[in-house]
Amino acid sequence: MAFIKSIEINQFRGIQQLTISDFSNINLIVGDNNSGKTTFLEAIQLLFAKSQLSSIKNVINQRTVLNPNNYSFYTSFIKMFNIEENKDQLEFDIYAESNKGPLRFELRGNEKSISGEDALSLSTLSVREKAQYKRPSAYIPETAKVFTGSIITQTGNKPVKKDIRCTSLDNGIPGPIVKKEVHYIPSFGHLRYDLLQNIVDNPEYKKLAIDILRQFDDSIADICYTKADDGTYLESIITKNGANMPFSVYGDGIKKILYILNKLFDATDSILMIDEIETGLHKKYFDILFPVVFALASKLNVQLFIATHSIEAIDAILKYGNYENNNSKNDPIKVITLKKVESNSGSNIVARNVTGNQLFFAKGVWVEA
Repeated sequence: MAFIKSIEINQFRGIQQLTISDFSNINLIVGDNNSGKTTFLEAIQLLFAKSQLSSIKNVINQRTVLNPNNYSFYTSFIKMFNIEENKDQLEFDIYAESNKGPLRFELRGNEKSISGEDALSLSTLSVREKAQYKRPSAYIPETAKVFTGSIITQTGNKPVKKDIRCTSLDNGIPGPIVKKEVHYIPSFGHLRYDLLQNIVDNPEYKKLAIDILRQFDDSIADICYTKADDGTYLESIITKNGANMPFSVYGDGIKKILYILNKLFDATDSILMIDEIETGLHKKYFDILFPVVFALASKLNVQLFIATHSIEAIDAILKYGNYENNNSKNDPIKVITLKKVESNSGSNIVARNVTGNQLFFAKGVWVEA
């Protein structure tokens, strides 16, 4: 497991320069909307990305989990750079120290305008897609953009460099699917994810999931796949009276819980990030779910990074530290508050890093970075 100890981010999205150290097992990322919480989680993911554009595409697509759109890749890609003024050279870099050595991701290059015809010839479009552009009725823009540069990644002692190129005509960026060393839960990911894949074949894990779900609905007896009339399989809940209920009739809370449990299993011996953990959950259930999540993370050897702007979620997470009765110096929770600030040199994201214990006894001053 690559346990992250510290991170430095330079010129990435809204971050000019940000350094945070002394992470713990549970790291709570808090702040107002547009304070850089999701950007921070993306930076951690890029530390484990391969030196190829397809890895970046996977991170970009997470922001559009409900409506993935390949055709906006180039614009979204360019917006990953912190562009405060017009520059010939675009670059950002992310560094981290982990228990397995240094982690590094650097992306640099140049963007320039070229003719639409030249962009088409340089693009990663398939032969069929290029042929569609050349139909008499097709529109090829008079000018287009091309980015030419390189990615440098490092996990351990050996950096890897790869030259890259993409154009504003590119939609899909091909690349191999690789095993993830870091896992991510977007705020609405539970609406598009297979919620039972790691649960139904593991009796112990399945029993745990059902016990949690019963805290929300005590009529639940089982969770399973059932076969529909068209031959497809549906994620279903079996009630105590034998009714077969597809997940579609239940609210977001049930789906979000199963989503988190599945991703925890996937993230065994690695890192799990949860963006807006409160989404889909009523605050009265925080005290039920969060202790289970943290205990499982400890059992499965998972380092957690949890983003939220919910005061109720923060309070519920801090309860896990049991600070009124726990005098241990090994605090399992760190709270990183992000805040956007303006200055003569432009906007930037700054951070304050305190222990859960410090925040608990500060009586809710988390909003001030």
